[in-house]
Amino acid sequence: MVIRGGVYWMDLDRRRPCVVVSSVDVLSVNVWQSHVVPVTSNVARAASAGNVLLPAHASGLPEDSVAVPLGLELIDRSLLGEHAGSLPQVLVDDIDDGIRAILGL
Repeated sequence: MVIRGGVYWMDLDRRRPCVVVSSVDVLSVNVWQSHVVPVTSNVARAASAGNVLLPAHASGLPEDSVAVPLGLELIDRSLLGEHAGSLPQVLVDDIDDGIRAILGL
């Protein structure tokens, strides 16, 4: 089962991590899509508006990384691979704030 705040490896143009940001209500319905935010290992991007630093110990990834809400994407759940970890609620809240900031909500 896909979980909100879960960090997954996905295969699009290449294998890379992402964070699932779809609501619990959406994830509980039998649909084939989920909203994700891409993650980069370029920690210098943490300084950009809306981006969120994800320490390795909190994400389950091998190194510190950055969630990039500007890259919000709707993907087919079948593209989600290995579950690397689950973010603490405070980081999920920070990503939510980033999404609101980039969408002007």
